[in-house]
Amino acid sequence: MYKSFCFLCLFFTSLFLLPLGEAGRGFAQHPERNRANIWYFGNGAGLDFSSGSPVAITNGQLDSWESCASICDVNGNLLFYTDGDTVWDRNHNVMPNGTGLYGNCLPPGPNNSATQGVIIIPQPKSETIFYVFTVDCAENLGAKGMNYSIVDLSLNGGFGDVTLKNQFLFAPSTEGMAAAMNCSRDSIWVVGHDDNDLFYSYLVTKDGLSRTPAISITNTIFNLFGQMKFSPNNKKIAYQGYIYNFNFTNGTITNGQFINFDGYGLSFSPDSKKLYYSISGYFIGQFDITYNNVTDILNSFQTVYQGISNDGIYGLQIGIDSKLYVANIDTTKISTIDNPNNTGSSANFNPYSVDLNGRKSQFTFPSFIESYFDQNYSEANCQDEEVIITIPNAFSPNTDGINDFFSIKVAGYEKITYTIYNRWGSLIKTDEIFIENPSEQIIALWDATYKNKPVTDGVYFYVMQLTTFNGTQENKNGFIQIMR
Repeated sequence: MYKSFCFLCLFFTSLFLLPLGEAGRGFAQHPERNRANIWYFGNGAGLDFSSGSPVAITNGQLDSWESCASICDVNGNLLFYTDGDTVWDRNHNVMPNGTGLYGNCLPPGPNNSATQGVIIIPQPKSETIFYVFTVDCAENLGAKGMNYSIVDLSLNGGFGDVTLKNQFLFAPSTEGMAAAMNCSRDSIWVVGHDDNDLFYSYLVTKDGLSRTPAISITNTIFNLFGQMKFSPNNKKIAYQGYIYNFNFTNGTITNGQFINFDGYGLSFSPDSKKLYYSISGYFIGQFDITYNNVTDILNSFQTVYQGISNDGIYGLQIGIDSKLYVANIDTTKISTIDNPNNTGSSANFNPYSVDLNGRKSQFTFPSFIESYFDQNYSEANCQDEEVIITIPNAFSPNTDGINDFFSIKVAGYEKITYTIYNRWGSLIKTDEIFIENPSEQIIALWDATYKNKPVTDGVYFYVMQLTTFNGTQENKNGFIQIMR
């Protein structure tokens, strides 16, 4: 019966004479990273990253336990900042109509307590229009929900005016909020969560805010407090013990995996491969999220820091220097994780390493679009490249250096999951490959071995699931013949 497969012919083309690996396009820092150049937080604390390292600044008017956000232009010059209640311009004056925003508990002042009560979103392709999103705090049971206001920097002599305030989106809300920007920087998703089991994703483009959200069901009722974070590459979002996939094309959040982190602070690493969390006061843990299943992610757990309850460790935030900053409450110094892409203790927790020049840190740092900190940003990802896949129907693993592997040519794919069976249906190989560059390249899938021993010549069957960089999924299957 297997003679019917004899029609399969060798698919020897020049494509398999090319070297394996990526096409060599380099990576760069995100073009808008300097929007996170200046931070105002805590009790009059501030940091300026202009020199490459954080330098304490004490000219800010912000006094907040938690809610805070600041924004610079693309060159790193301060535009304005806010505690979720009051908006200050770059000269530290209150903007017209710039008080009474809903990102802060009542009464306003140092006791406001929404974890991520406010975030500033620049309208793509505009230098003057900014959206200020707010969420209410747990003390109010999130009753005011998620709202937005608009700042127009073309007004008030270029210092800005709050032209629209407290526009309702949904209620009640939790204290978590996060944002991600696409590679082309023309679309930004802002995500909040209600007090039940729904994520709400709102899209901001050059045309403004779409008030019709993409709604994703989590089937999980969360606590009201704690940080929500995107991975810098926009592929994952984490919140209160769960990590999800994020589809930037439509704003949906799926495939929740419970990995049992608990606490207050949360951040991905700049390379998007590690997830950090802090247990309020004394502990920082790390997971490797490059694995595709919960068991492997849990088994990757590493302790980064184990302290005592009065260490005051809470919020986590990446800086534009690719370090991870750790808020220590009610202190004049904060901590850092100097090499957050590294594993476990090699990430190098550095306690009380940044002096705030007499001003105090509290629970959190400013909220930013996490995409600013993408260490693997690539201009190539922004190009509208064609999606390509070429799969041969045969290869010859005879160690002559030509077509020794079952290799495919791809472009525009981010992930390939595949399984290979023999003609009796027995599993021979299964694997998952993540691709960081969408450019055309050759990927070797199989060397014609099973348990490190060569398989016999003949016909084998493959099944592939492929995911493009824009989140589209597709399946491929077929036969591959080994002919030595």
